[in-house]
Amino acid sequence: MSNYFFSKSMRKVLILSASFLVGFSACKEDGALTPDFIENTSFSIFTDSTSIKTQTRVGDSVLADKVAIGLVGLYRDSVFGKTSSSIYVQPLLPSNGLVFGETNDQLLLDSIVLSLEYSKIFGDSSVEQTMEVYRLDEELDIDDFYYSDTSISTLIPILGTKTFKPQVEKQVTIHRPNITGGVDTVSLNAQLRIRLDDALGSEILSKSGEMELSTNEDFTSFFKGLKITPDISATVENNKNSILSFALTASETKMTLYYTSISGNDTTPKLTDFPINSSSVRFSTFQHDYSGSVIEGVLNQTSTDSLFSYTQSMAGIETSIKFPNIKKKFENSNIVINKAELELPVANGSYAKFGVPNNLILASRDESRVLQFIPDFFEGEDFFGGDYDPSSGTYRFNITRYIQGLIKGIENENGLTLLVSGSAVNAERVVFFSENNEGNKIKLNLYYSNTQ
Repeated sequence: MSNYFFSKSMRKVLILSASFLVGFSACKEDGALTPDFIENTSFSIFTDSTSIKTQTRVGDSVLADKVAIGLVGLYRDSVFGKTSSSIYVQPLLPSNGLVFGETNDQLLLDSIVLSLEYSKIFGDSSVEQTMEVYRLDEELDIDDFYYSDTSISTLIPILGTKTFKPQVEKQVTIHRPNITGGVDTVSLNAQLRIRLDDALGSEILSKSGEMELSTNEDFTSFFKGLKITPDISATVENNKNSILSFALTASETKMTLYYTSISGNDTTPKLTDFPINSSSVRFSTFQHDYSGSVIEGVLNQTSTDSLFSYTQSMAGIETSIKFPNIKKKFENSNIVINKAELELPVANGSYAKFGVPNNLILASRDESRVLQFIPDFFEGEDFFGGDYDPSSGTYRFNITRYIQGLIKGIENENGLTLLVSGSAVNAERVVFFSENNEGNKIKLNLYYSNTQ
């Protein structure tokens, strides 16, 4: 039993270290290794005919907790099929020893509301979405790791539901009690507001001054958290719905209790916010259904002559890229790789209606399939690349050190894995031309010198 938990823990630490799953920034640090090549192509031998082999496959789950952005929604396209996403969040106490009102005050619930501040949208904002909120039936632990395929049990019935058209840039105007006993009209950042079951609000009010509201540990044992999920039974047309991004640590992402405190003839409207912040457990989970899609056919085919390769965020589809003959070609020669640029031309289509990813990331997998940064990553973004170039419709990566290491036997031969940068917090996907396309295709622009 102990060995199992040690192995599982180590795997999580290793994957957590691959921070490109939730976004990355890189720069060359002091003391970084100097490349054993000179990037000077003036007198180099050039070739772009290096053999490349790509394979499309279903990706592994990704570490999706402690994220600042949560994804919720339901989306379908003809290429990548149906994708749904849910988030789990843990509201916390505003302060220890929480008490509502004064001693002997009568407390009457007005409402309890979950608010989620918008970040952005992937998809069609003109189409209605239905979101459902459930109360969790399992405790969450900030020290645990939560992956994109995690399942946490919930209580029945639904705690709240709302059907709406996303308005991710429109401010919301609400009436909110102030500290003097009056009510202000305030404009807030664009947000989704879902009224929750009054029974929950009354239950929390009834715990005023009691142990359940003493500390966050006591509160999260009593009220374990919330799951926000789309109505997965809804009919979804291709390119019609959306995946919504919410700022999970924003000040306006919270659960708010609105109530009235009555003392004799004095009636005072009040509110208490239960924040969702960096101390809260918060993570996304993703589900993919490829039935009836182009991807289903790609995954089921046994041949390797597909004209396209595919990459999808949210622990969806990924592409492996191998250079099967390059080591054998150069193994008996003393060459120096001056520059190795991997060029990925994008194939447009219906899937790209809402754009392609701004950035992709290349990584390698070790024998245990754990993602690892390749050496070129540590040279910085300007060197490594991965940004989409709309003028040429391509992504380019500088993988010079990786190719040199592959030839020398320093790098493993498992190939590279192409992912959407920030896979756990973005909903984008992209199709590019594979090595089998006659014209525009993936290629390695290789510049090298013979030192013999």
